[in-house]
Amino acid sequence: MKIANLGLSLQLIYVLFYLLQIRTLILQHFGIYAVAYTELTLSIISLTLGIVALILKVWSKRTIFVIIFGLLSCLWFIVIYLLPEGNIPPAIPWFYSN
Repeated sequence: MKIANLGLSLQLIYVLFYLLQIRTLILQHFGIYAVAYTELTLSIISLTLGIVALILKVWSKRTIFVIIFGLLSCLWFIVIYLLPEGNIPPAIPWFYSN
């Protein structure tokens, strides 16, 4: 159960990163890459801890929550940081005024 609690605490840090606007402060001082790598690192470590908890047969709702939240935060990283870098999706013209 300690592994799932550690993953949950990392996810709490991830959420506080957004809620306390620490993300904005880091973004202003260091740029987008420091923020992106910090978020990705927290997401991957918490997801890994959730999977390790499943391997060690710690079955609980907390373990499932850690895994699902880790997957969703990794998906969030892809949508927010990776897709705009590749111009996917393309700009929708009616969202922008001429």
